[in-house]
Amino acid sequence: MKSATATSLRVSQTIRATPERLFRAWTDPKELMHWWRMEGDGWAFAEASIDLTVGGRYRLGMTDPGGKMHVAVGVYREVRPPTRLAFTWDWENPESRVGDTLVTVEFSATGAGLTEVVLTHERFTDATKVGGHEQGWAQLLRLLDRAMQDNPV
Repeated sequence: MKSATATSLRVSQTIRATPERLFRAWTDPKELMHWWRMEGDGWAFAEASIDLTVGGRYRLGMTDPGGKMHVAVGVYREVRPPTRLAFTWDWENPESRVGDTLVTVEFSATGAGLTEVVLTHERFTDATKVGGHEQGWAQLLRLLDRAMQDNPV
């Protein structure tokens, strides 16, 4: 499910995995390498460095089919394993910057080994950036779902 306003967006996906497993997939560089990229041929995981503490920084990178690096950076604002993660979000590349936005990811067990992952990205100052991020997050959640099917443990 997706929804967006001029300054925020919300995407969700129900995934066959526990909240603990999904939280780890979001916060462990060895796990991120299995899904952190865009869909399509030629996209690849590039790097992840994470200081998983409130005030700690992260840096997540992927490369596009042409070899260009896309790096997201930010600071963790909330770290509540295994149910909630909140962090600032921006792009390192000046042409892609979105400003001081905030991403919150919530993991809610729904029973039968399923977890609903709800991602809210807010505080956009440029409404033209919301749609692209909404599509990107929806792709990432689909890739996360596939990674959990391929690597359930």
